[in-house]
Amino acid sequence: MSWTRTSREILPCPPSALWATLADFTRWPDWDPDLVGVELRGPAEAGSTGFLVPNGLRGRVHSRVAEPFTITSLIQDREIALRQPIPLGAMDLVLSLTEVDGGTEFVQKVTMDGPLRSVMVAVIGGDVVKHFDVKCARLVELATAQADRDA
Repeated sequence: MSWTRTSREILPCPPSALWATLADFTRWPDWDPDLVGVELRGPAEAGSTGFLVPNGLRGRVHSRVAEPFTITSLIQDREIALRQPIPLGAMDLVLSLTEVDGGTEFVQKVTMDGPLRSVMVAVIGGDVVKHFDVKCARLVELATAQADRDA
């Protein structure tokens, strides 16, 4: 059995404006309040690995015991998916962008599998879902600032 949560919001930016921030893994802490760092080992492409550094005590523990995540999908202006091993299972995170009237539908889907998924949901899953509105606001802010610099 797995735990899955899907969050979605319409953002007032085109997918390409949001993609510049999403595809730069080192900038994830700029829009994700649960992260203080991301290290990508190799190019941003399917099959590459990296390391997420959560904030607080979770980050200190994660830094010592966690395995690297693997990018499972990366489709320009459309989707980033990664798989993060968790004790006896995995967390799959999919971020997708779909152009709609008035902007972009931004969808975050989080799935946790494994016998310890309830523990992992309590430790990390709830925050990943709980802070979706903050992530969206920061993504729009960063995309807008980038568009202003490019203009």
